[in-house]
Amino acid sequence: MLRTLELRDFAIVDELALDLAPGLNVLTGETGAGKSIVVDALELLSGGRADVGVVRAGAEAALVQATFEGAPFGSASRRVAVNGRHGARLDGELVTVAELSTAVGAAVRVFGQHAAQQLLSPAAQREQLDRLLAPGDRGALARHREAFAALQQTASALDELRAARRERSRRLDTLAHQLSEIDRVAPVPGEDESLAAELAALQHAERIVLAGSRALAALAGDDGGAAALAAEALRELEGAARYAAAYAPLARDLRELVGGLGAVATEVEAFLSDFDADPRRLDDVQARLAALEGLERKYGPDVAAVLEYRAAAAAEVAGLQGADDEVARLEAEERALGVELDELGRRLTAARGAAGGALAVEVLPLLVALGLPAARFEVEVAPAQKRGRSGADDVAFLFGANPGEPLKRVSDAASGGELSRIMLALHLVTGSDIPTVAFDEVDAGVGGRTADQVGALLARLAGERQVLVVTHLAQVAAYASAHFKVDKAEVGGRTVTRVRRLAEPERVEELARLLSGTLTEASMRHAAELLARAGALATAPAGAKNRARASTGARAGRRQGSADG
Repeated sequence: MLRTLELRDFAIVDELALDLAPGLNVLTGETGAGKSIVVDALELLSGGRADVGVVRAGAEAALVQATFEGAPFGSASRRVAVNGRHGARLDGELVTVAELSTAVGAAVRVFGQHAAQQLLSPAAQREQLDRLLAPGDRGALARHREAFAALQQTASALDELRAARRERSRRLDTLAHQLSEIDRVAPVPGEDESLAAELAALQHAERIVLAGSRALAALAGDDGGAAALAAEALRELEGAARYAAAYAPLARDLRELVGGLGAVATEVEAFLSDFDADPRRLDDVQARLAALEGLERKYGPDVAAVLEYRAAAAAEVAGLQGADDEVARLEAEERALGVELDELGRRLTAARGAAGGALAVEVLPLLVALGLPAARFEVEVAPAQKRGRSGADDVAFLFGANPGEPLKRVSDAASGGELSRIMLALHLVTGSDIPTVAFDEVDAGVGGRTADQVGALLARLAGERQVLVVTHLAQVAAYASAHFKVDKAEVGGRTVTRVRRLAEPERVEELARLLSGTLTEASMRHAAELLARAGALATAPAGAKNRARASTGARAGRRQGSADG
């Protein structure tokens, strides 16, 4: 329940604090006094659009804040600043507007001046009907919305993949050619470097063989060579070392040199033995290097880069081929979602058909009680042209106010006053899940006995939850649990709105003003009678109230039977 509502620098309100009561809270006042400002503030608090036009002239920001009882949160506020630095809070903590809207929207439902017009929307009519769905069917509706969103995402992904299919095919052909070209050569890591070294050797084979032969002859030729001479020198030094100690280290060094010369001679001889200077090998190496260089011109500066390119190309091929697999997977998912949506849609259609019949049965006597004795009301559930997030149904409220005329959509058949009464009747039937409801001019276009019925029905609604009503009808205001008067005053040369709760004597005067515009003995007497009658109904035993309502329903049924007959 809404406990308090505070406004600061909102529209023409400088500062306002309302302590709201359980039951029916009524706001009245002269035209232009700003009665609707309170409802506008609640709409903003419920997540409505933040328009800087609501900021009072000369102020930096407008603030709306409220406290609640029995809600998951204790307080909520919304700030609209001229500089655009708006803010929303729950229990003092900053939240997004969406979070504020979800929280406050579950505690308060606001029906502004254009709420009845919004009822003309087929989507709004379907939403009203869906409030009567059984919990299992509401779960099916929620799942339908999830599946529909998933289907849209899947279809979008498929469209993108299919649109890119031709480009993927071209790219796959290109990559396949490149991979084939590389694989035909089959380069090996480091191969280009080893082949370059081998080519240099083959191109200078004659010089290499000549140099090796000469070196071998110098080291170990027929005349002994350097190795033999060094060995002779070693023998001489070793023989004299026993007499000259200085020769001993020299002999050791020379011994190592003799061994090294022998090893070098052996290795040179082995190299010359293995060295292949076959011209055919030269041709093979040159051809292989040419093939590698052809790849390097296209795919990288060396064999390592070519192999890196090949790995990347192979990975890209796998990814592109995987896209076709993804298309197949998404197509299967699309079919499965379509089947599920068909099943959910059939369930929702059946559930809405049943709920529509029940809604018509409950709304009709309320319309009769609201001064439409010949009213007829039906709910039409028809196949939609295409499936939407809430199913495949078009929901239309059909209405007829006069006997003998065909039922038409409410948008074509209902006047403004009739539309307001239809909206009130619908909310009486479908709005039981919201603890606080606010109506702005729900009684527009009605008067006389019908106005009294509107007041009685609002009082009935207020017996189940808190109701806030902006009205110009004394018959409605008479049923208030708390009656607030909205006045416009001039303070410091500026117009401001003031709201105060009326005491009982003041209520009589305000009702008299609403009845005739002036305070006369007759209007005061009439106002007192209205209050007495409303008070009697409010304090009547539950059984008496129920009998009165049953009587109203019976009269409504008789009138309807007569009108339909």
